[in-house]
Order: sequence, then C-alpha cells, then structure tokens
Amino acid sequence: MANVLTNLSDYQFWRDEKLAKAASKLDPCIVDIHNPLTLTTAEKSKIQSLCQQNNFALIQTQTQADYSHAIVHLNQQLGLKAYDRHLFVNNDTLAHITPTSNPQQGEFIPYTNKAIGWHTDGYYNPPEQRIRSFSLFCVNPASSGGENSWLDNEILYILLRQQSPEAAALLTRTNAMTIPAHSEKGKILRPESTGAIFMQDNKRLYLRYTQRKKNVQFADEVRAAVALLDEILAQGSPYHFQHLITQNQGIICNNVIHKRSGFVDDERSPRLLLRGRYFERV
Repeated sequence: MANVLTNLSDYQFWRDEKLAKAASKLDPCIVDIHNPLTLTTAEKSKIQSLCQQNNFALIQTQTQADYSHAIVHLNQQLGLKAYDRHLFVNNDTLAHITPTSNPQQGEFIPYTNKAIGWHTDGYYNPPEQRIRSFSLFCVNPASSGGENSWLDNEILYILLRQQSPEAAALLTRTNAMTIPAHSEKGKILRPESTGAIFMQDNKRLYLRYTQRKKNVQFADEVRAAVALLDEILAQGSPYHFQHLITQNQGIICNNVIHKRSGFVDDERSPRLLLRGRYFERV
C-alpha cells in the first residue's frame, strides 16, 4: 500500500480497490476450524486472506479441553507471537475478560458489565508497543447482551475522507490525541501518550482512537473532525458489523475499531472472553 494519506492518486486507486473487495455480510467471513492446535492449510489461508482483505475473520471451533492453550497456539500459527504485557495479562499471555471484584482491575471498563464505546486496542500504548492485531474468543457468553460491533479501520478512513478530506487530514496530525499518564499511589504505571489518530504504519493504514472522552485530550483544531468521526461510527454503514459472539466463536483481526454493549451475567456462570494483543499484523 502506497502512502494513501498524502498522495491523492495513490489514495484513489487504493480506495477503489478496497471498496470493490470489501465485505458487507458476515457469513463469508466465518472460518470453521476443526482443531485450533493444528490449522489446516485451507483454514490458515482463509483467515489470512480475510484479514488481508477486510482486516478481520470470525472463527468458530469445538469445545476445547484447555481454551487458553488452544487460542495461544492458534494465534502463533498465524504469526502472532509478540504479545502485549499489559497490566492484567495472565501467565498464559491472554487477558481474561470477565467481571471482576478486584477494585484496581474494575477501574477498567472491559472488566465490568458496562458498555464500551468505539475504540482500538492499546490506543494508550507508545509507538514501540503499537497493537497491530488482537484475538477475542468466547469461552462463556453472558446471560444476555455483550454484543460486539466492529468496522474495518481502512473503511472508516474512506468514509471519513469521502465526507471531509479536511477532517481526514486533521486526524493525521501528530498531536491529535493525548492519553495522560496512568498513575497509582504516585507511581507511573503507563506514561503519557500523544500521537495521530490515523497514520501510516509499515506501509499500512493504522488507527489509534477511543470514543471515550474521560482522561482523553484532543487538540483544539481536531475536535470538529473527531465529532465527525464519531458521527460516522454512530450512523452505521453496509460495512459495519454487529454480532453476538457465542461460545466457541471468536474474532481475529488487525486491531479493527470495535465496541461492546452492556450485559447481564449469571453469577454462577459469568461471561468469559480470552483476549490476546499482539505487535504483529495477521
């Protein structure tokens, strides 16, 4: 991919090719996996092809004896090995996304039953720890709710640029969004992070964004562009996907922008999803 952010002819060629191949239905994006410990050539090829074309694939498999082992091994077969060692990652290299009674962990919305707005994973990370892909696999669904929505970041950029090339350009400014440092008891656990919202990363378009406005600072000159971005996310399009990921289903993606609805849990059988975050693309 050439520099679609700054070269108009490169952008137009890329845009037309992207829209011609973009998925608007979920069924063709589902990959049935017989054994996640040993992907077949066809299974691996289909996941990689879907992620190359649409930046995500929805996978489904059978009940596993050890879900963590199966998911980590599946991801490794796709080249996802350098994982994000964030605050709540487990020894199995995955985050166990489930409501928690831990007050420190409960400060972070994924570990509650609340809705989560549109965001990309690791938007607060420094450039050297950029999250380029993640997997999210359902071990146990909620009693009700917990639906996921997502949109290919490249499609989002096209939709924004079609409405306002000026807004798209503003969101490439390197001071567009700042995430303040995260401190606890006077100790900095995560430093301040400032950067663009849309950027070029290893010749691919990369999105770093959160719709959450608490503890997020936007440069004054980009606020109107951010409002338009939020409007496009809220309006929907043929390329927006919405799906309740059920037991033994998951998504593997190149860190597409996504959100989650709130949910109601059964305390005897709480919602549990396993999430892996990686520095490589699929």
